[in-house]
Amino acid sequence: MTEITIDWNAVSKKKWQSLLSQAERCSFQQAWAYGAIFEHSNIEVNRFVAYEGRDVVAIGQIITRRFLGFFKLTLLLKGPVWLKNIKDDQKQKVLNIIRQKYPLKYFNLFAFSPEDTAQETYKNMGFRQVTTGNSTITIDLTQSEDRLWQNLYGKNRTHIRKAKKSEFDVVYGDHAHPHTDWLLGQERKQQKEKKYQGLPVEMVKGYGQFMLPDQGVYTAFAVKGGEAIAGALFLRHGSTATYHIGWNGPEGRKSRALNLLLWNMILKLKAAGVENLDLGGLNTEEGADIARYKLSFGGEVLSMGGTFM
Repeated sequence: MTEITIDWNAVSKKKWQSLLSQAERCSFQQAWAYGAIFEHSNIEVNRFVAYEGRDVVAIGQIITRRFLGFFKLTLLLKGPVWLKNIKDDQKQKVLNIIRQKYPLKYFNLFAFSPEDTAQETYKNMGFRQVTTGNSTITIDLTQSEDRLWQNLYGKNRTHIRKAKKSEFDVVYGDHAHPHTDWLLGQERKQQKEKKYQGLPVEMVKGYGQFMLPDQGVYTAFAVKGGEAIAGALFLRHGSTATYHIGWNGPEGRKSRALNLLLWNMILKLKAAGVENLDLGGLNTEEGADIARYKLSFGGEVLSMGGTFM
C-alpha cells in the first residue's frame, strides 16, 4: 500500500482553490478566504495537503484558538475534504497524522467535523462523536435547466412566474456592490431580532476580499425605484456555493421577489461552473417556514455526521 504523507502550509491560494474545485462538494469553511480572515486577526491557521504517493487525496485548513494563554482548541471545520474515494484505513492514517501534530499532552484539543454522512465510519476508526450533525439541502446544478425547473414545487414555480411580472429589476453584484452593505445591515438586524447566531456579517466582506475573482461573493437584489426590496447572498467555494443570506421586505414578500432571486441565482451559478448549491441548514422546528421555502426548490436533504475527537 502506498504511503500517506502530508505537506503543511506549502500550497498557494491559486493551487488551493484548484484542489478545492476537485471535491464533489465542500463547505465555505474550507475556502482559502475563510482561513485568511482568521489569519488577518492573528489567529493560527494551518493548511495541509495529504498525498497517497503523488496523488492528492485530501486537503484541509485547521484553525487554532488559544485560551488562558496555554490551552488550545484546534478545529478542522467541515473537513478533511476528500478528493478521491480512498479506503477507510487510509482516511484514518490521514486523520492520525493530523492528530499527531496537535497532541493532547500539550493542552491541545483537536476536533474535526467531516462534510459527509459516514458517522459510523469515523466511530469505527476510534474517534468519539461529541456533537451530532445538522441537516442541509443541496441542489445538483449539473442537471439541465429544464430538470431544475421541473424539480421545483408547483407552488414555487407559480411564485416565480408572479415575481417575473412584478415591477422591479433584478441586479447582480459581489461583496463590493453598494446594495451588499444594505443587505448585510438587514442580516445584522435579523440576527439580533430573531436571536440567532450566523457568520458575522463583517466576515462576508473579508470573504470576498480574500478570494480569487469569481470565487467569492455573489449577490442578487430586487430593486424598485432605486431601492432594494429583497436580496440574496451566496458564497462560492470551489465547485460548490452556499446560500448564505436572504432578506425580503414587505413589498418583496408581496411580489415573491426572493423566490425569483434564488431561481435566477441557481441559473447564474450553474452558468459560472458551480456544480452543487448548498441551501444551508435545515431546521424543521424553530425555522419551519424557512425549511419549507428551501425544500420548495427541490434539492436533496443530507444529514451530516457531526463533530469527532
